Amino acid sequence: MLKAILLRLRPSRPIWPLLGWIIFSSAAWALCYPPFPLGPLAFVVLIPAMLATLRLNLKQAFAYHFASGIVYNIIMYWWIYNVMKVGPALVIGFGLILLILFLSLFNALLGWLFGVLARLPYGLLAYPFLWSGLEVLRTRGEMSFPWNDMGYALGNWPVMIQSASWLGVFGLTFVIVVTNVGWLSAFRAWRGGRWALGFASAAVSLLIPLLICAQGLVSLDAPDVAPIATMDISLIQPAIPQTKKWDEHYFQEVMQKTWDTMDSSATSIDGTDLMVLAETAVPDFLKSRDEVIAHFRAKARKTGADIVVGALDAIPDPKPYHAYLFFNSAFLFRGHAPEDTLEQYSKIRLVPFSERLPFDDVFPIINYVNLGEGDFSPGTDIKIWRNRVPYAPSICYEIIYPDLAREMRRRGAQLFVNITNDGWFGYSNAPYQHANIARFRAVETGVPIARCANAGISVFYDYKGRVVSKTKLFQQSVLRCKLPIKVRDTWYLQHGDAVENLLAWIFPFGFLACCVLAIKGKLFG
Repeated sequence: MLKAILLRLRPSRPIWPLLGWIIFSSAAWALCYPPFPLGPLAFVVLIPAMLATLRLNLKQAFAYHFASGIVYNIIMYWWIYNVMKVGPALVIGFGLILLILFLSLFNALLGWLFGVLARLPYGLLAYPFLWSGLEVLRTRGEMSFPWNDMGYALGNWPVMIQSASWLGVFGLTFVIVVTNVGWLSAFRAWRGGRWALGFASAAVSLLIPLLICAQGLVSLDAPDVAPIATMDISLIQPAIPQTKKWDEHYFQEVMQKTWDTMDSSATSIDGTDLMVLAETAVPDFLKSRDEVIAHFRAKARKTGADIVVGALDAIPDPKPYHAYLFFNSAFLFRGHAPEDTLEQYSKIRLVPFSERLPFDDVFPIINYVNLGEGDFSPGTDIKIWRNRVPYAPSICYEIIYPDLAREMRRRGAQLFVNITNDGWFGYSNAPYQHANIARFRAVETGVPIARCANAGISVFYDYKGRVVSKTKLFQQSVLRCKLPIKVRDTWYLQHGDAVENLLAWIFPFGFLACCVLAIKGKLFG
């Protein structure tokens, strides 16, 4: 049977050159993302794979892009193996394999769609819409994981991401794919002797990144808006090793290192408006630790600063599946408030399979499955807290959702405070990728971001996504900044919902049309 499948997939020419070019293109694409400075290559990186795919039938296009997707996703997500050091290794390792195979299906689907559209007159004009629409759909639903949208590849180049204020990250993906398709069209036109069409396609493909850069230069050189206020913010980065963080025997050591970091003489926190500690800075249920609550309340009263602290929470569960509902939360201790005041925000968007099994509310039996996941429940509402300006807390993974950031902004947030614990991922590309994603939310919504990570990268971004200051990875420090709160309304803030909804509807209709055309068959041999 295996022999029959291989024979059916066997191309009329040697497999390795074509598969090799597709894998080369996918690997180069993965290396375009931070921390690597290769982002501008995204405008041409798909061309080798596209040229190779033109010589494949549709089944081969799906299979070869699936294989190259495995390479791409290993480069993108190898860092998840670090979680095996602090969790059930076999379960996590098996889950990582399944994740890479699942995500590779998206690569295969994009390759198949390209194969269909390339056989239609002017069909490739639809390809950027379908690619961007697929990225939008990956932000939705119980299994959403929109980590590697192609637009994020430009993140190390501030001049090239300013267009996100108009286009959003999905719009940047769109223009990147348009540029790659344009170069491909130029090559095909030249090969067919249609020189005028070839030069026109090449001119458009060259003009697009130049326009992106020109718009970025204009945006960065424009006079800054006047600050609404200035907030003195301290980000506490104690760099707790993940191997100790959740070990009960090290709880007091973990908390002592956290408090010592807050009190470090190298960077005084006296006079600060807001102190921010990372996700699960208290690696336990906060309300069960009276001594920890007392310490933070005393620190808030002494300094007059508000303190945001990540910790867990639990409440009785009225359903029969578990005794309690668990939440990944951020708690606010106010510097000037009654002693019993404790405000809470609980994470709304949870990481599938890590913090929650998808569809557990649809299929209750899933609640009895224990794969070592966090088993958290989602929070129910966005919170807007106020210091010198209103700000919205978010936790870790939530910053990758553009729609959530826009909703926070519309509810009045003039600053995003994101807390995370990237210590899970060790010395890898993941903390750089995660921080890079956050800066896009600043550009899209026009507000600054204070991002606090347990082990780095803690960073301040201004409203144009420029780095104000940041820490190194696994650097124990307090990052303090008198951050000017400068805010602007962006086109994408106002219209991003409509753009994303349109793209989300385009993809299923476009996909169904491609399926119908493929099933008709004779056209595609």
